[in-house]
Amino acid sequence: MKRLPPTRDAVCDTLGIDFAYTRDGACMSTLNAGPQVCNIFGVVHGAVLFAMADTAMGFALLDALGGRPRLGSISVTANYLRPAAPGSVEARARVVRLGRSIAFLACDIRDGEGADCAQFSGIFHIRTNHEERQP
Repeated sequence: MKRLPPTRDAVCDTLGIDFAYTRDGACMSTLNAGPQVCNIFGVVHGAVLFAMADTAMGFALLDALGGRPRLGSISVTANYLRPAAPGSVEARARVVRLGRSIAFLACDIRDGEGADCAQFSGIFHIRTNHEERQP
């Protein structure tokens, strides 16, 4: 059973990032990386990989919370292991630990050959119903 994110993300739409699934506190996003998302060296720009990871982790957490929409990343750490060549790229995110107001997540990014290109870890804040809403 494949559940997709409850909302679309305009940044992901602009970059061409799509979602293969969101379920069981996990999310996989995909990208068919063309020259429009590559840097001057001809590989996928690190900021695009970061956007894939941050969004995939956010949607994985949304799934774990049953779709509660008030959350945000506090800190995301990126470790780039090797360049991601243009073509198929996938990000697989998962909830590592879920607390009442803080969640820890991880995301691995692989290229079309299955080689690890980057690893991300994220700390996300979960807003409770009584917290003041901010834009």
